[in-house]
Amino acid sequence: MAGTLDMPDTEPVAFAMFAHCFTGSRFTPAAARVSKTLAEKGIACLRFDFPGLGQSGGNFHETSFSENVLDIVAANEWLKENYSAPQLLIGHSLGGAASLKAATMIKNLRAVATIGAPFDPAHAVLHFADRISEVDETGAVTLTLGGRDITISREFLEDLAETNPEAYLPTLRKPLLILHSPIDQTVGVDNAQNIFLMTRYPKSLVALDKVDHLCTKAGAAQLAAEIIHTWVQQHIIPENAALTEEAIPEGVAMSRSTKAGAFTDVIQTGTHTISTDREKSLGGKNLGLSPTSLIVSALAAATSQAIRAAAKESRIRSLDDVRVTVSRIVSANSQVHLRREISLIGDLHDEQRQELFAAASNNDVQAMLAGTVIIEDLMTS
Repeated sequence: MAGTLDMPDTEPVAFAMFAHCFTGSRFTPAAARVSKTLAEKGIACLRFDFPGLGQSGGNFHETSFSENVLDIVAANEWLKENYSAPQLLIGHSLGGAASLKAATMIKNLRAVATIGAPFDPAHAVLHFADRISEVDETGAVTLTLGGRDITISREFLEDLAETNPEAYLPTLRKPLLILHSPIDQTVGVDNAQNIFLMTRYPKSLVALDKVDHLCTKAGAAQLAAEIIHTWVQQHIIPENAALTEEAIPEGVAMSRSTKAGAFTDVIQTGTHTISTDREKSLGGKNLGLSPTSLIVSALAAATSQAIRAAAKESRIRSLDDVRVTVSRIVSANSQVHLRREISLIGDLHDEQRQELFAAASNNDVQAMLAGTVIIEDLMTS
């Protein structure tokens, strides 16, 4: 089987696998974009072609749904032996149905997510039901799917018919996230509801609003990845968390260049990771926050925190919200000019507002920008 392992620029927080849709490949929008987005967020993701599809060897007409399930198990073993045991398995469409069954066989998984998965794998037959009679006559049927000819064998259809989701779905003992579009015309949303009803808790069903089945709409696959990433945080065990906490304490920032762009870096500070890049006007690709954006963001956040700390200390409970906007003003000379706009939301009288405005400048970031910080440079090899 041919595969692609999308790796993050930093040490992976965890590893995942992606099983593509019926007669698709690892380059379909859902597979490629979800995997790449997860990698950008620190989760390495292996996407692979099922035998006879994409760049994998073998003949598709000699495969079956049950064999695809075992292919996922085999990919899990390869990833476990060569990198690290995957904690997350994602499947799209029929690949989602196969993932649900494969997850009952893979002990190292900590979570499973599906995108547009059918409840019954035999659902795939509905799209060419009018030609099933040809299988009875010749033993196979050749269809044009995705611009190429695909041969479906009698054995493939018989295997689908013999697969009973009601037998294995209740045995799935992994946290499950079901993503499905209410307007999916290929696999109706009732399939997601049936999967939800048949599986155990913990489980979640999330609607992908206005998304087509193949996730070709701009931003659709990335949205799915964002939801998966947020959801899975509660279930995975970060592989490098202890190392990161020990090596990068709070108050320390470490930058490392990446291959994503000429000026891209990954910044680690405390237990957090930030991607940075130059502004496009300076040759960057907008692949991360610019250093200037980080500075104005830091001042805005520090200002807000200082005001809220002052309100807490003075017991000003009527302060509902603090909004701070910091922008850089282009000046005629080389001096840096920042403009800060502060809005205090709440039923405050004039004395309280004056007190809180005065507290805005009482923060470490402003002290640094005021030139009171000494920078000691050390050159290391």
